[in-house]
Amino acid sequence: MPTRVKILPSDKIRIGQIELSYLNRSVLLSGELIETTGLEFNLLAVLMTGAGSLISRESIAERIFQRKLGLCDKSINSHMTNLRKKFLAISSRPIIKTVRGQGYIFLNA
Repeated sequence: MPTRVKILPSDKIRIGQIELSYLNRSVLLSGELIETTGLEFNLLAVLMTGAGSLISRESIAERIFQRKLGLCDKSINSHMTNLRKKFLAISSRPIIKTVRGQGYIFLNA
């Protein structure tokens, strides 16, 4: 089943129960605010705009960190872990799937 990504006129993306607002750089899950750092927000935005598709670690390194993968490999892991913990504090449903050695897929929340 394809993931439906809805880009709203007010510069928001909503997928399932997750809403990302570019205007105030906020993330809501089931109406609850998820506090994110700037890098976490940018990472989530990249994943959500490519929802349902594999986003490679190389692409994340270049788009978010403006570096080659080897220079920010551990940083990607750290930010991904932090995002997952924040989502798990509100919902037990997995939001981000890891494809080992390749990248990540944003799941339909």
